[in-house]
Amino acid sequence: MKKYVGVKLIEAKPMTRGDYNKYRGWTIPEDENPNDEGYLVKYSDNYVSWSPKGVFDEAYREYEANELPQTALGMISNDYKERFKAEYYQAKIRHDKLRNMLVKNEAGTLGFEPSCPITVLDDQLYYMNEYLKSLEIRAEIEGIEL
Repeated sequence: MKKYVGVKLIEAKPMTRGDYNKYRGWTIPEDENPNDEGYLVKYSDNYVSWSPKGVFDEAYREYEANELPQTALGMISNDYKERFKAEYYQAKIRHDKLRNMLVKNEAGTLGFEPSCPITVLDDQLYYMNEYLKSLEIRAEIEGIEL
């Protein structure tokens, strides 16, 4: 069999199986536990369903704006420009996080001791910056708005 990866953007909130059945106006079947933990799930096409907590936790991760998961849909796009933008944003997010870590380390506010020598991290930041510059030049040449 072939392997597939699915990516979808959803909205969800914690809800027991019993509360979901009440929400839908359904009578819960006798063989189901109304106290089962789970989530009310709303998909981008407004389809609503319920997912058991374990299944949901395996499939979904909460994310903040400007974080790596927001780029996932772009990475699987059929449009190379969308894939390119996702690649750029992933590199930028990682670059910015490393830069912020190094700034905090320099200020003595990092909160942990890096296991990697700072000189190696500085080199990594330098090359990440050069990579971003290359992507920006390519984007300008190819008419890709970042």
